[in-house]
Amino acid sequence: MDTQAWDNSGGDSVSRRGTSAKMRLSGKEKAGIFLLSLPDEDAKKLMEGMQENELREISRVISRMGVMPPDAVQAVRQEFLDKFELKMFDVRGGQNRVRDLLTKTLGKERARQLLKEVQTGPKSTPWEVMNGMEPALVATFLAAEHPQSVTLIISQLQQEHAAQVIDHLNTEMQQQVVYRMARMNTLPPGALEDIEASLLTELNALGVARSGRQQEGGGTKKVAELLNLMSREVSDKLLAYLDEEDNPLAESVRKEMFLFEDLLLMDDRSFQTLLREISNDELLTAMKGADDRLREKFFQNMSERAAEMLREDLELLGPVKVVDVESAQQSILKAARRLEAEGSIVIMGKGSDDMVM
Repeated sequence: MDTQAWDNSGGDSVSRRGTSAKMRLSGKEKAGIFLLSLPDEDAKKLMEGMQENELREISRVISRMGVMPPDAVQAVRQEFLDKFELKMFDVRGGQNRVRDLLTKTLGKERARQLLKEVQTGPKSTPWEVMNGMEPALVATFLAAEHPQSVTLIISQLQQEHAAQVIDHLNTEMQQQVVYRMARMNTLPPGALEDIEASLLTELNALGVARSGRQQEGGGTKKVAELLNLMSREVSDKLLAYLDEEDNPLAESVRKEMFLFEDLLLMDDRSFQTLLREISNDELLTAMKGADDRLREKFFQNMSERAAEMLREDLELLGPVKVVDVESAQQSILKAARRLEAEGSIVIMGKGSDDMVM
């Protein structure tokens, strides 16, 4: 909600119907009245779109308000409608427009995936079928396949789903898939046709069309993204295996990974933006497994009172399951990756001047 539009209107008078009396209201007061006249859920959505300074100003105005006469409220709402109807809007569609909207809503990566699905039309490919299956069921389905085939198939699944499928594979298959995927680059068109045809038959997906487009393969970045989504125990074991098989390859994967400790690479402004996306319970659990440097980073970017309360809660917090700590940390990392994709925060690369995620 743009409070500035009304604020620039000065102190316009609002007539009280049935009387000659008028209330002289500032733009901020009109914005406050309009906000209060909405259902709580609608008001919440508007406030979420405000800048921090706007929230501060509108809060001051609302806190000084008493009960407003119904006719004054109606006059303010009518003025808003009048201004809205007079405003000229540039309503324009197209791929660039939908890309901008999706990126702002979903982040760059998810927007890119969704646009690709839209551009290729509604299809029921084997990858879409398996993305809709339980990860454990997909892992069972792939258990008898050759590791190279499993690698190709998993490389085509959505990232979070692919990570969960790998979690359900046996240790030997996990190692083979991660190693082969790290060494695999972009696949040329047609590379997956045979395996896709076989999957269509096995999945009873008759009539499913092939996309015929270039398929994304693996590579160190893809493996790093998958390891980021797995439990720390599994990802550490797989990295250890890569170290034994191909240490330079393992190091390349590590450089692409984004771990909880890497939050230290964020500047204070980005850190504060991230903190606004994290619930107190989630932060408390995640910090239970954080080192002292990272804890201090969190404390330094809070108010003194909030930091003091968090320190007290940490001291009182009893033992926490490792799986719960990792889950909370993964949730925070997921929020950080989303904010970075949206351009809301910056994470500087390890040992480089480049920005990486």
